[in-house]
Amino acid sequence: MNRGSPAANSTLPADADRAAVVPSAVLFARAVGAGERQAVRRQLRRGGDALTTGDPVDIAETIRHAANDPHLVERRADLARYFAKMFELAGDELHVVGHIIGTDRAVAASPREHDSDETVGVSVILRVASQLLSASVDLFMDGRTYAAAALTRQIVEVEYLAWAFATRNGDAKRWLRSTRKERETFFRPAKLREAAKGHFRGVDYSYHCELGGHPVPGGTVLLRGGESGASQLLLSDVLGHAGAILNYAGAWARNNAHGMPILTRAKEMSERFNALMAIDPLADLPPPAEWQ
Repeated sequence: MNRGSPAANSTLPADADRAAVVPSAVLFARAVGAGERQAVRRQLRRGGDALTTGDPVDIAETIRHAANDPHLVERRADLARYFAKMFELAGDELHVVGHIIGTDRAVAASPREHDSDETVGVSVILRVASQLLSASVDLFMDGRTYAAAALTRQIVEVEYLAWAFATRNGDAKRWLRSTRKERETFFRPAKLREAAKGHFRGVDYSYHCELGGHPVPGGTVLLRGGESGASQLLLSDVLGHAGAILNYAGAWARNNAHGMPILTRAKEMSERFNALMAIDPLADLPPPAEWQ
């Protein structure tokens, strides 16, 4: 999957840059029989980069090697844990700032009596992202791939919210103050995809639902013990979503007086992200919607 390159001054990534690669976890980890090789050929027919052209068996072997390379496995886990820690620290600092600096409490606008609900709203999703990343990488690394995949869908939903907060003025404040009915109306994943006008694809979200978001038969492929390929492909996908969250958080921070807890960390986070993407073949996998 070709991912966006998070940076302090980056533009928001196109959907193709951060789309999920969940089907590849099934497709390539199992592409060993003649029938499956034909399926690989059919699904790679539209591929346009080096990793999606050529002999499907060679492609499958390249991906298996990348998924099981001990150095890359360690690098992926380290990056996920590092992002989790940075999101936690930035979120904690934003919460403090949002609670004591601003005008919302003075005008009785904050139901939770914060001084800046906008800042606290961003704080919340960063701290949520931190826990989801931390837990998912632990689950991936010890072989509980299905459980980790269930958390991946929530990371995607945090990405949707981060996009909304970065692109729609006041949405972080609006979300923090919302009732359940208001969230159903304005902040459900389907509503945010509709508002994004094609920036996110419903088919990618559906893959996450099928492989872990809901208990359905297709997810059983992730219950096989001892197969690290699927875990690493999905962890690589998680890193792509984490990079997108950083991009959106950075966009919000550059336009908000309280953005320094994000901006002071964004450069190093971006550098570490881009360094791994430059050497990880899994970063070149296409988005699943292109394989239909």
